Amino acid sequence: MPIKKFRKIMAANRGEIAIRIFRACTELGISTVAIYSEEDKLSLHRYKADEAYLIGKGKGPIDAYLSIDEIIDLARKKDVDAIHPGYGFLSENADFSEACERAGIVFIGPTPDLQRRIGDKISGRKVAFEAGVPVVPGTDDPIQTEEEALLFAKAAGYPIIIKASSGGGGRGMRVARNQKELLEGLKSAASEAKAAFGDATVFLEKFVENPKHVEVQILGDNHGNIVHFYERDCSIQRRHQKVIEIAPSLYLANKKRKEVCDYALNLANHVGYRNAGTVEFLMDKQGKFYFIEVNPRIQVEHTVTELVTMRNLVQYQIRVAQGHKLNDPEIGIKSQKDIELRGYAIQSRITTEDPKNNFAPDFGTIKAYRTAAGFGVRLDAAAGYAGAVITPHYDSLLVKISTWGLTFADASRTMHRALQEFRIRGVKTNIGFLEKVITHPTFLEGACDTSFLDEHPEVFQLPIKKDRANKILSLIGHTTVNGYPGIKPEKRLNFRELREPEIPEIAYGKQHPRGTRDILLDKGPKGLADWTRKHKQLLVTDTTWRDAHQSLLATRVRTHDLDRIAEATAHLGGGLFSLEMWGGATYDVAMRFLTEDPWERLERLRKKVPNILFQMLLRGSNAVGYTNYPDNVVQEFTVKAAESGVDVFRIFDSLNWTKGMQVAMEAVNERTKAVCEAAMCYTGDILDPKRDKYPLQYYVDLAKELEKMGAHILAIKDMAGLLKPFAAEKLVKALKDEISIPIHLHTHDTSSNGGSMLLMAAGAGVDVVDVALSSLSGLTAQPNMNALLAALEGTIWDPQLDQDGLQKLANYWETVRTYYAPFESELRSGTAQVYHHEIPGGQYSNYKPQVEGLGLGHRWEECKEMYRKVNFMFGDVIKVTPSSKIVGDMAMFMVQNNLEPEDVFERGDELTFPQGVVDFFKGMIGQPVGGFPERLQAIILKGEQPLTCRPGELLEPVDFSAKKEELQTKLACNVSDRDVLSAVLYPGVYEEYHRFRQEYSDTSFLPTPVFFYGLDVGDEVSIDIEAGKTLIIKLNAVGRVHDDGTRNIYFELNGEPRVVTVKDLSVETEDVSHEKADPANIKHVGAPMPGKVFKLLASVGEKISAGDTLLTTEAMKMETNVKAKVDGVVAEIRFDEGDPVGQGDLLVVLE
Repeated sequence: MPIKKFRKIMAANRGEIAIRIFRACTELGISTVAIYSEEDKLSLHRYKADEAYLIGKGKGPIDAYLSIDEIIDLARKKDVDAIHPGYGFLSENADFSEACERAGIVFIGPTPDLQRRIGDKISGRKVAFEAGVPVVPGTDDPIQTEEEALLFAKAAGYPIIIKASSGGGGRGMRVARNQKELLEGLKSAASEAKAAFGDATVFLEKFVENPKHVEVQILGDNHGNIVHFYERDCSIQRRHQKVIEIAPSLYLANKKRKEVCDYALNLANHVGYRNAGTVEFLMDKQGKFYFIEVNPRIQVEHTVTELVTMRNLVQYQIRVAQGHKLNDPEIGIKSQKDIELRGYAIQSRITTEDPKNNFAPDFGTIKAYRTAAGFGVRLDAAAGYAGAVITPHYDSLLVKISTWGLTFADASRTMHRALQEFRIRGVKTNIGFLEKVITHPTFLEGACDTSFLDEHPEVFQLPIKKDRANKILSLIGHTTVNGYPGIKPEKRLNFRELREPEIPEIAYGKQHPRGTRDILLDKGPKGLADWTRKHKQLLVTDTTWRDAHQSLLATRVRTHDLDRIAEATAHLGGGLFSLEMWGGATYDVAMRFLTEDPWERLERLRKKVPNILFQMLLRGSNAVGYTNYPDNVVQEFTVKAAESGVDVFRIFDSLNWTKGMQVAMEAVNERTKAVCEAAMCYTGDILDPKRDKYPLQYYVDLAKELEKMGAHILAIKDMAGLLKPFAAEKLVKALKDEISIPIHLHTHDTSSNGGSMLLMAAGAGVDVVDVALSSLSGLTAQPNMNALLAALEGTIWDPQLDQDGLQKLANYWETVRTYYAPFESELRSGTAQVYHHEIPGGQYSNYKPQVEGLGLGHRWEECKEMYRKVNFMFGDVIKVTPSSKIVGDMAMFMVQNNLEPEDVFERGDELTFPQGVVDFFKGMIGQPVGGFPERLQAIILKGEQPLTCRPGELLEPVDFSAKKEELQTKLACNVSDRDVLSAVLYPGVYEEYHRFRQEYSDTSFLPTPVFFYGLDVGDEVSIDIEAGKTLIIKLNAVGRVHDDGTRNIYFELNGEPRVVTVKDLSVETEDVSHEKADPANIKHVGAPMPGKVFKLLASVGEKISAGDTLLTTEAMKMETNVKAKVDGVVAEIRFDEGDPVGQGDLLVVLE
């Protein structure tokens, strides 16, 4: 028989196998022709061939590749010598191979007669029986009727497997365990087989439970020579489709291996098999083999056989089709002995399937595609490359990975490494699932059978892929296009114009100086307090990390900037008494505006600063929230905070109500080893006899009471900055005479008298003072630390700190502060006006943005004056968060509605007051000194009875276990105990933060200029997402607006192009006009203030009563409960959660 020379070969297939064929042809010097459907016009295989032609115009995506006449006609026109069918599609279609013969084109595979005789599973069973190969009991002929199927089931017994006669890949197969499943399976298997192979014929077999699946690779030439290439194990299957293949089988001894290979050869010799094929068997628990089928084609898993035998099966197919004998030099197999096994190989198929969603195929554009390589790794590409569009038309294979190792353990480790190297973004993949299987002990023992995946659900419990790079690019793109919420376009800064700060260099391995935390760990809280009191020099707390930036920059300083300077602070600020770095606003803003986890911030900073006390501000009844919580919430929060790194709890009550501080103080003293620093809030003026509500004796008595309650340290909390220098001297001296615990003084420098006040206090014997580094000091923050140290240098009070080192820290913050320019309060100098309006410094910088946010910026002076009026209207209350916030909320409400105090008294019945104000007068944050103004209380409460006890006593304890379960169900992910606390303290805020983090990942490591301002075209930034992992991002272009309002943003990520799509929020420029509530219609419920709908609490059709809360609105962190004025049924709800609303907008209609 003469040898035919092939000049050109067509692959009548697509994807991975077409590429595999082209590669074999190219190695043999043969030109290649690809065919592709309309849906495959961008498919990878099209580019891998020398020529490629569209087929199947007007046909479906599958039918295009089943069009025999069109494929043959194209092959003839293009002078194709041979056609390789690959696997699937027409590979087992005898009519196709016959058509090739008629056209004078060689079909690379078995003859049509062989295909008909063994390619059909039913006829293949008959051949196996003739050849003496054991078969599973089954039907001898196709099932034509349901009656035939039921008769077989009755005779054989369940379970039964329904199989498509044609094709493979697990399609057209169903297991039936009862009559209902059998009848349903007949229809679904036939339908699936028809769609996949064009043949709906099915037959039945007895289903062998939990067998191993073994298949033998065979090859025969046209001269009667047949050999095997040993076996493969394909037991790991899902829906009868092979997932991972191994060669050779680990569980077969040589005798059993020879047995199954001999069965395959017997069958092949019986029919005179030609070309490549696979004989498949099941092996039951007793080690008996049963023939399943012959696949008269190359198979997906042939790569593992090639690796362990070092034989190129696809090339051999071509050589055999040319007429070569197996023993010709071109093939080189003189006898079976020439085929030897070397090592082990594993194949995994990476697909675009979602293992968490029952392996549902995923579609979309691949944004990033990074593959594996290296020793022992082979990749057979299918559809994977950056920019590839994955459609629902074809199988979900992206690439096959095959790995080789001298031992099975070697091959497994290489496979695991290869899977870890892959990075595929834009579509879901099964990589995580494959990793779980590859590393499973049962797999590594070689003990898997076909039930492995059913019996090991743990392999489906996959970690969520972080996909950080894409998420970060999406956020940068979003910020670049839409800006950061709250920063007006004219205030936006440019990344390239912002300087990098100079971070003081600390020698690696340098030991931290011994600090106050070391003393606490050594002596305990009481010992630390004794040390503090006996310490001769003034001790200093640095508030830069919390209250200073809260007061100057609206608490916007991010973890990234704190983390960068933390190590240097631990060394250069090692002599500080404490670092104030946590508190209510910090906790709130971290989640609400910075989308950071405050607990993670605490942990990161604690790790870098192990030697200095960490101090936080704790509201006695509110922890770090703005409302009352059950006692166990305050207790649990305190314990968790101490465990996470807080050493000093500065506990206060905004009304100096000691009963409200008791729970928190006891929690610190009884359940932690931290310091209990009890604070008394200062207001009024002890030097002014006209302000006699809070005289000196009031503070002395209060201090003594706090000491008796267990305070280790007494704090004077002058949040409003009202403590004048001579008043400080008088107060500290009096307290020193009356109490035996250290005194820690906190103030705000709003008046610019703060520095002189601290000097007077130092002279009077104060033990510790709060100050801030110079670059974040003054104005509404704390006095200047660097100036204070210079003033005290050489005196008996000299703190003897490292002034040069602290200046380096100040220099760092001077640069970093420029990043936050849009959040500056615009207060350019100190003002004695604070003694008039008494707005606390910590509130001042937040109050003004709130005023601006409500559109009242032009009435700022009115808002400040109204603050004073409200304070006295409320009875001259102590103004510390949250009481100060309540005064501010009421002041804004009154200016917004053009009210004066007398209007409140006259028209109070028709006003809907901010919820915080209502709660205040109800006693929800405690009892003020001297009680509430009774007339005003009655007006605001509108008949509700006020509390006289501590609110926490009336609140049911939170069931944290139940809350955790509820939260995990709602968010569909695991949450930590700290997450549960965050959700309890700030329910709506936490959920929004969680949604943001799911969409954009942890953004706390982003450089601050990028987080707030995005990038301009041409900007490049390096982002360290974790130690040793850096993203280098460059913005190349911002695309035009699409019809759907989106833009493509074009980046380079680590040198590779990457595209993200973001919504351009400016496209929706049409003003939406909402219907206003009719004040005269009692069935209309309107918005009391502009803001957004925070929470819907009622639903359409619900019966409600007068006073029921229908929804909550939120404006600049101020929440208002919107209540029904009358009984009724909810007819309409005009807004959804998160929707913006204007003042007076109609929210709910009752009927």
